[in-house]
Amino acid sequence: MHHTLFEILTGHYADGTTVPDRVDIGTVSNSIRDHLGRLLNARQGTIRHLPDYGLPDIAQIFHGLPYSVTELVDAIREGILRYEPRLQQVEVRHAPLVRGEAFLRLEVIGTLHSGENVMFETVFLSEGQATVKALRQQTRDD
Repeated sequence: MHHTLFEILTGHYADGTTVPDRVDIGTVSNSIRDHLGRLLNARQGTIRHLPDYGLPDIAQIFHGLPYSVTELVDAIREGILRYEPRLQQVEVRHAPLVRGEAFLRLEVIGTLHSGENVMFETVFLSEGQATVKALRQQTRDD
């Protein structure tokens, strides 16, 4: 499984880029990045048939910062392990902020079934929305 059903049906990633016919680590990473964006911007309970899909109430977590970071990290890791089967050995860690408008910055690191490691930066903006971007891709030997 290289692409999500959404990408297969639309033929595009969330940013409008066409899904290529040839699959490589970059296309799989783009697909995972898009799905992580949807997962982290969904709130638990909003999808009737998947009530635990997404994150708990972000406003509550933001209100409890910095003490609630561990709770959010755990929720993200659990959500990824449950709903993103292309990633294994998932690690989510708190990272220092580099942007003034963000409340929180996290790094998501995982291993693809092919053995490549991928790393994503997740930034939670002041309005609670998460942005996800790929940071790096490497083989296990790196």
